[in-house]
Amino acid sequence: MEKFGLLGKKLGHSLSPFIHNILFEINGVNAQYKLYETDDLKEFFKSNKLDGFNVTIPYKKDIFNMCQSLHSSAQNLGAVNCVDRGFVGYNTDVYGYRKSVSEIESDFSAKVLLLGCGGVGSMIAKQYDSKNLWVAIRNLTEERVQEIKDKFDGVNVVDIQNIPIDNFDLICNSTPIGMFPDINSSPVSQRVVGQSKAVYDTIYNPYQTKLLSYAQNANVKYKNGLDMLVFQAVKSHFYWYNGQFEESDIAEIIRLTKKELDKR
Repeated sequence: MEKFGLLGKKLGHSLSPFIHNILFEINGVNAQYKLYETDDLKEFFKSNKLDGFNVTIPYKKDIFNMCQSLHSSAQNLGAVNCVDRGFVGYNTDVYGYRKSVSEIESDFSAKVLLLGCGGVGSMIAKQYDSKNLWVAIRNLTEERVQEIKDKFDGVNVVDIQNIPIDNFDLICNSTPIGMFPDINSSPVSQRVVGQSKAVYDTIYNPYQTKLLSYAQNANVKYKNGLDMLVFQAVKSHFYWYNGQFEESDIAEIIRLTKKELDKR
């Protein structure tokens, strides 16, 4: 039996084994996907040999530097979240995000307010036209503003506590604000949400965050990132062994994953 898994820290609530093991079953692959927590990557690889794995916080940049080679999907991001048995590094975040968010806003030249600019936020920022992108973060300093502008070609930078009401086509949350157990928090106010056309939250636990509740109350299109997680997994299987899946299979996995989340 082949061995695959998710490598990172504090993985106890991860849905990845649930999703990936269904994908292996659909394709008839004799494999098992497990969670691997470690505090030392080098020691981990001395005693563990995997046929492929995914990577999450805090190791995406570390693995980027450890790979034998990099696929084009990872080269420009500086981060890897999928590695095959030859230690080639890939990134499935872009595929997962673009596939997921396109259901509510498919124009990547749209006017976008991005909340947060960490690992996932940086990936999302690179998908949009910098002149139409506002990045909102906490604790702004002149140095931090300039760093973000240099990194993303002169993008607009604002304080998350002082966002202009500016009729954004899309608000995208890449911060952990609103994630379980902090379910009564939102990174922005109802007023900011009410002036937008669509809201996307990368958080999927809870399934409907406070931010998305604001969108629902304002009659604004909205969705979370649960299917992004599934799309990322599907792309990993393509990179690992050229795994192929029908759209109906993917839709069913999204449904089953939502059901599994509801049970937890």
